[in-house]
Amino acid sequence: MSLLCLLWDALKLIPDLQSHSGHSPSNFLQNVISETPDLSGDRRQKAAKRLAEAKFALEEAVELREAGVPGKGIWYKVVTDGEDGIGIRKAPRMDGPRVEDLVRGTVFEVDDIVQKEGKPVWLHLEDGRGWVFDLTPVDPDTPTVVRIENAYDDGKTIEELEADVEAARSEFDRIRGGKRSSS
Repeated sequence: MSLLCLLWDALKLIPDLQSHSGHSPSNFLQNVISETPDLSGDRRQKAAKRLAEAKFALEEAVELREAGVPGKGIWYKVVTDGEDGIGIRKAPRMDGPRVEDLVRGTVFEVDDIVQKEGKPVWLHLEDGRGWVFDLTPVDPDTPTVVRIENAYDDGKTIEELEADVEAARSEFDRIRGGKRSSS
């Protein structure tokens, strides 16, 4: 029986499935589609590309670590509990125009740091969008950002890059239809 016939038969069952299981037709269709082989190869190609990119990022980070480079770039993560996160300003001044916000959990790279005794630390975003401040020196109990130690591409540690490779490999294997035996 062809795949198309199987799909057609499955579609005819949707009203029965919905009445018995409470699942909506769109959820059922998404499940059928996600389990349908990728005959065009598009999903497999995208998954293979993601896996290759994840492996490359990990290999590069491992090489840098082995060469004695503790991390690539200076990376920070927004940890403030504030609703709007922290503001990106055009200049390293509290009264500087706010151009954008970085919300909690955002990771960003810094290319310049301005620090004065008893004042907030100003961090210039490497991508040129502007400056953000770290209030930790002024108020250590309510940090706005934390430095990510030993971070490489995209502010990820080796462990996070390894997890990315494993997730990409699992996705690729799922789309491909299982792991190949290594013989």
